[in-house]
Parts: sequence; C-alpha cells; structure tokens
Amino acid sequence: MPIGDNIGGGDLKAMFSEAARLLSANVDPVNALNVFPVPDGDTGTNMHLTMEAVVEAAGQVGSDSAGEVASAMARGALMGARGNSGVILSQFFKGLGSGLGTAAALDGDRLAAALEAGREQAYKAVGEPVEGTMLTVIRAAAQAARKTANSGGSLIEVLDSVSAASRESVALTPTMLPVLRQAGVVDAGGHGLAIILEGLRRAAAGDDASPDEVPPPEPVGVGEHEGMVSGDFLEAAEEEIYGYCTQIVVEGESLDVDGIRERVSAMGRSVVVVGDDAIANVHVHAEDPGAVVSLGVSLGVLSRVKIENMDSQHTEYSAARRSELEAGPAAGRVEVLAVSSGDGLRHVFESLGAAAVLEGGDTMNPSVQDLADAVEELESSAVVLLPNNKNIVPAARQAAELASKDVGIVPTQSVPHGIAAMLAFDAQSGVESNVERMSAATESVRCGSITTAVRAATLDGLTFGQGDKIGLLDGKLVAAGDDLYRVLTATVARADPEKDGMVTLYFGESVSEEAARAAADVLEEEISGVEVDLVRGGQPHYHFLFSVE
Repeated sequence: MPIGDNIGGGDLKAMFSEAARLLSANVDPVNALNVFPVPDGDTGTNMHLTMEAVVEAAGQVGSDSAGEVASAMARGALMGARGNSGVILSQFFKGLGSGLGTAAALDGDRLAAALEAGREQAYKAVGEPVEGTMLTVIRAAAQAARKTANSGGSLIEVLDSVSAASRESVALTPTMLPVLRQAGVVDAGGHGLAIILEGLRRAAAGDDASPDEVPPPEPVGVGEHEGMVSGDFLEAAEEEIYGYCTQIVVEGESLDVDGIRERVSAMGRSVVVVGDDAIANVHVHAEDPGAVVSLGVSLGVLSRVKIENMDSQHTEYSAARRSELEAGPAAGRVEVLAVSSGDGLRHVFESLGAAAVLEGGDTMNPSVQDLADAVEELESSAVVLLPNNKNIVPAARQAAELASKDVGIVPTQSVPHGIAAMLAFDAQSGVESNVERMSAATESVRCGSITTAVRAATLDGLTFGQGDKIGLLDGKLVAAGDDLYRVLTATVARADPEKDGMVTLYFGESVSEEAARAAADVLEEEISGVEVDLVRGGQPHYHFLFSVE
C-alpha cells in the first residue's frame, strides 16, 4: 500500500529497510562493475554493510519522529561507513538528518532539501571531487527532487523523479570519467546509490511486483556492454600502483574535519573525510599508511582501523575478473544453495554469496525433489549444498545423487554452521576444495538455539513444562526455565564464550528489536569478556540462534 505525503519515523525505517534489502540482493552485480581492486573494489559490499549499520541504528529509535530517525541513521552511517563508497554514502544520511532537523514528518519538499544538503556534504567531504562518480548521481537526484517538489509534487512523485534521474545519471557516468569508458562499465557506487533510491521509491509506492534484480543501465559511449570490467582495461591497468587503502575513525574533542581533510590530502589519493567536532571517519589511498594512523593518534582515540594492500589484491582481483570473462556468466563457477527460513537469514546467506536460498528448516523439511529441483535451477553446473539442519542432511545427499550436476554436500546441521561455512566459500575454486574448506570452517563453531517447549518433559536431566523456554547447545538440551534471558545466558555460557569473546546472536520473528538488544546487553553484562554481534534472522520457532567462535 502506498504511503502518504507526510510520513513519520516508522515509515522512514520501513523505506530504508527495503532499500537495504534491495541493495543486498544486488551486491554481486554492483561489485562486478568495479574498476579498482578489492579494498575499494567491493563497492556493493561496502555500501551494503554501511546500509546495515543505518538500518540497525534506525531500529534503536523508539520515537516516530522522522527527524529523530534520520539523525540516528546519520550517526549509524558515519560509524558504520565502509570504504570510499560507504563514507560518501554516509553524507547522504548526514544531509537527510540535517535537512529534516527536528521535523516530525517527511514530505516531498523536505526530501528535496535533504538531498540538496546531502549533495553539499558529499562534495565537501571529498578531497578532489570527480564527476562520473557517486557524487554526480547524488547531484542529479537532488536536482530532480527539487524540480519536482517546486512544481507541487507529492513525496511519491519526488521519489519517482529521483529514481529515474539517478538511473539516467549512472548511464552517463562513462562520458564523464575516462577510466569508466576504458573499462566499459558504469560507476559502481553510482549504481549502488541508484538501487537504494529505487528501494525507497518501491517502499513508498507499495511496489512489491518489481523484480529484485536491478541490472545496471547500458553505459553511454562505451559500445557493447559485458556487465563487468573489460579484459582490455585489465590488461592496460596491470602495472598501475595503488598503495594501501587506509580507513580510520578518530574520536576526540574540537576536531577540525576540514583541517584533517587538508592534511590527509597531502598523504595520498581518493581522500574522503567526514564527521563533526567529536568524531571523524577518514579514508585515503596512501603509500605510507603509518603516517595516516599517526595523524589519527595525535588527534584522539582510534577505532575501526583498516589497512589493506591494494597492490597485492589488485593482482588477485584482475585474475578473478579474467576468469569470469573467460568462463561466462555462470560456467566454471561454483554456486551455493542454502536451506534456511526467515527473511533476515535469507539476506545473510545472499550477502555472503549464496546463489539461492531454499525455504526450509524445522517443521518444513524440503523433500529430495525440492532440493534436486532447486539445484537444477541454478545456472552453474557445480553446486555446494548447505542443508543447515540435521534432518535435511539425508535428503540433501539423495538430491545430490539425483542431480545432473556436480553437487557437493557440506553437512551443516544448523544455520550458524551454514553461515560459518559461507565465510570460507570461494566461487572460483572447485566443488571438492570448497566442501573441504567450508566443512573445516564449521568445526571451530559452537551453535545453539532457544525455543519454547511444546509439551512438558524430562530430558538430559532437565525437567520443564509446556511453554517453558529451553536452550540447546550443539543439539543437546542444556538449560530450561520460564525466563527467556536467563535460559539464553545459561545456554551461551555453556559454550565457554570467554575463550573467544564473540557471540553472534540471530533473533527470530517472535522477538522485537528492542527485546533482542536487551538480550545482547544481558549477555555482555553476565558473561565476562563477551562481545555480541546482533543480527535479525526472522526465523520462525526459535527465539534465538547463536554461534560462538
């Protein structure tokens, strides 16, 4: 159902959640447009992770004020920004926050003002602004928004014009930036932003019929388009020097963001510095990352320090791209089919590279035929199957025998095990090597779950009643009681998390974000040294799934 012309914080959250979901579904195509190597080359991934931080920050706001939600999103974007593209994207949210101020609602005119503020912030944040990039797309979107708003357009009409203008601007990026024309692609960051704006439009219009796939527009002025960086460009750029991609967050007092930007600009290229007088997010490609870190230390306290060697990764990047160009869209690549339930978990698997996620789990085990059909629907002739449930493993093995493809099984018995396996997945390796590597990745992970008992029983020495909460660790019942948080804490504690310190907690459809955050706080308070990474899973039946690694 379309939203109205004046929306509050709840609608704003829903719109950006949809935008994040749509970007998540298109991460790989955005990455395929990358001209530069991995640290900034994974543009889609960096923007997706930044959007996740935005949505998480918005979810922690209890108010329905659009201004308060926008302010929280701006802060989340600044703290969670990844890479050049993510840092620039954070300025879109800073503009949204400043444009809305304390306004309780958002309308077309305020959206136009927010985009204009975001444009100004983004251009100011970049040491040497270059057209044909995400900056150009932000400018085109802001201009379209203002034109429509001034003519009396509604919020939805403004978003319609913004989405159309951003896509047109993306198509024109090769005419402004020679490196894009040489590579034969449109700008990756610009396309990522256009997807986000299209997600906002769809949410506002109640459009749930458009496909999740949002292909990049045909680039203007480059001839035939292959959908990824051309082989000729890779050959020409083979000897280019890149240095170190360096990103730090500095927290201090009376920080001078403009002054920091000026000093960092003398240290390297692709400089983006954003923030305020209390915090600054710094990004630069530098030959000496130590000088950047030293500057940060002199200004305040450092966090989120990330330094990656772009020269060595450029070699790997070029080899991977050549392999894709030679092999074709799917041939020669391994694809992953995962079984899971819950939209949040689906997005996790897709963001980690799963080609498809088959709905299934406890109470809804897919059949052998379901699994075999899903395997056959994938483009690749080589598939790794993750059953993610002990009851589905036997059917998965049968499906592998029925399939006409090369199918390998990683016998994952839980969703967290499947996610751990995905972190070791390499699409360019063969099925056998992937199965070996992904299986090994699950061995050091302990997994648990919290659910509600459907009947009274005594099991594994524990007595519980119908409706009590029960905790299972590695498939064995270890805790029971009527207090969800106590059972969760007791179950996690049995996994000895102090040894590793990291617990990933996936909350299900029965748990609100507020309750999930409270659960994470309880774990961090009750178990010494534990850090909790909270993820919305949306899974049925289980209040929480968790992994300790």
